[in-house]
Amino acid sequence: MHRTLIVLACTAAVVCAAEPAKSVAGVEAGFVAAADGTAWLYTTDGRLAATATIQLQYPAAGGAVQCCLRLQGDALEAPDTSTEPVTDALFGNPVFRYRLKQLPAALKGDPFIGTAVIGTRTVHADPASAGTMLRIGTASGNAPRVQTCLGSEGSNLFLIADGKLQSQLYYAFGYDVSATCNPGLFDLPTAQ
Repeated sequence: MHRTLIVLACTAAVVCAAEPAKSVAGVEAGFVAAADGTAWLYTTDGRLAATATIQLQYPAAGGAVQCCLRLQGDALEAPDTSTEPVTDALFGNPVFRYRLKQLPAALKGDPFIGTAVIGTRTVHADPASAGTMLRIGTASGNAPRVQTCLGSEGSNLFLIADGKLQSQLYYAFGYDVSATCNPGLFDLPTAQ
């Protein structure tokens, strides 16, 4: 099993989550997972448009994470409801799993778990975050962000805007890992 590679990718991945309704100016977030020649997108949006812009993190040399591959919604098969391994930890909404019709070359190889941002063309990695934070829109410190960190058995993905938690997804690994989450992330006020 490739546990070490998955953990390395997740520690350098971005955390994201989103409600079914577009919560931050039409932006959603989710996980991208690739293994055994297949890649999946997990999000709470069960109705991604064929023209939706989707940006995916991908693995780089040495366990680092890069931002971002750009796809459109028509690169995905119709979703199915997935209860595992990803859950909506904030609102309990259903999570949908989309299979990428073709595996991008950047996602081939070792298993990988990263972040996806849906609905915006402007996404960039925060240079000080080692891949754990993506900024949406402008480069200002107040820009909405997707942030990831490890819990004791998986990865938490947060979508944060205006100091409020918009969504939180959890990707369960099925084995113990060293937690890296700042407890303050769980104490952020929730957007309504």
